[in-house]
Amino acid sequence: MNEYQDILIEESEKYGWGFILIQREPFYKFMESLINKFKKIKVLEIGCWKCYMCKHLKERYGDKITYVGIDIIDLEDRLEECEFHLMNGESLLFPANSFHAVIYIETLEHIIDYVKSLREAYRVLMKGGGIFIQAPISTDHNAWLDRTHYHTLHPVTLKRLLEHLGFTDVSYVEGNNFAIWGYK
Repeated sequence: MNEYQDILIEESEKYGWGFILIQREPFYKFMESLINKFKKIKVLEIGCWKCYMCKHLKERYGDKITYVGIDIIDLEDRLEECEFHLMNGESLLFPANSFHAVIYIETLEHIIDYVKSLREAYRVLMKGGGIFIQAPISTDHNAWLDRTHYHTLHPVTLKRLLEHLGFTDVSYVEGNNFAIWGYK
């Protein structure tokens, strides 16, 4: 393992990473809007860690969800019943138009070239699909204290970036961990 991966594991133990979905109501509304539109959806989680989101989505939405998770570390104690790929969010090895939803839960700030990752997310999304991001807001000291963060983010500037990349109907809710979402 490289030094960054060692730091990720150390920080995960310190902060109890796993399932950190803080903005649940906006997330559920986002997911349900896609399920209502497409009936069944394929979800890509970038930075899935141990795939806890997979279990949560399956419990909440059943067979309406097909889950795929990616991360840069292949952990031994990852949930095995979920589809996982060892992959970097900056270079997604999926064909264009493969997913109805791409989600980043407390992940985007960890990606070195997050603009490239967002472009990749746009590329793999189907027309009408959506992106959902939850991240610590740049004004919260936790956003810059975590040694694994390459960026601090703010919903206002991230909204402008998402719109510049082609996403539409971009909305957000503020908080120490804000959520932002938009559609292709």
